[in-house]
Amino acid sequence: MRTGAIVCFCLLSFAIHGQKEFSGGLVAGPVTTQISGDGLGGWDKYGFCGGAWVRMPLSEKSGLLLSMTYFNKGSMRVDTLTRTSYGFVLDYVEVPILFDRKTDLANSKIRWQFGPSIGYLIRQKIKSNGNFYEPIPAFSRLDFGIAGGFAYDFTAKYQLAFRSSTSILPTRPAPTNPVANSYYLKGNYNQTLQLLFSVRL
Repeated sequence: MRTGAIVCFCLLSFAIHGQKEFSGGLVAGPVTTQISGDGLGGWDKYGFCGGAWVRMPLSEKSGLLLSMTYFNKGSMRVDTLTRTSYGFVLDYVEVPILFDRKTDLANSKIRWQFGPSIGYLIRQKIKSNGNFYEPIPAFSRLDFGIAGGFAYDFTAKYQLAFRSSTSILPTRPAPTNPVANSYYLKGNYNQTLQLLFSVRL
C-alpha cells in the first residue's frame, strides 16, 4: 500500500502542475454499506469516503481513473424496540482502478466506470451498544473487489458519481460451517453504495 500511495500522489502532483496527459483532483461523499454473509442484513451502516484521484486519457472518450481513498465499511443492526445495536466497523485505504468512458447521453456528460479495486484494512472493531470489541475471527487485511457505476459531469471541473462495489473474495471466514454450494455463506463480503462529489484541480 505504501508503494500505491507514492504512485497515486506522484501522478496527482504531475496533474496539478500542468501535465496535459493527466488530470487530477479530490473526491468525497457519503456511503452506505453492508456485509453479505454476516447475518445482519440491510444497508444500515453509514460512513464516508474521501481522497484523491488521477485520470489518464486513453482516447477522446475513455481513460483510466485511479483513486486512493479513506473508506468506511461494515454493517450495523439496530433493534427498534430495545434500541440495542450490533455491527462491524471497518476502515480501509482503498485503491480502485476504473475504466472510464463517456456515453452519448446528455451531450456526453454521462460516463460509465468499471474496474477492480483493492483495499487495505487499517481498523476493525465490533460495535455493540456503544462498546468496541475485537472481531473473532478477524477480517483479512486485504479486500479484493470490483466497482462500477455512472458519473455526471456538471462542468469540466465538477462531477457527481454513483458507484457500487463488492468484494470478490471473502474478507473474513464464515463464523460457522459454510454451506458447500453457497457463495455468500463461504465468508463475509463487503458491499457498498457510494455518492461521490469530485472536483478537478
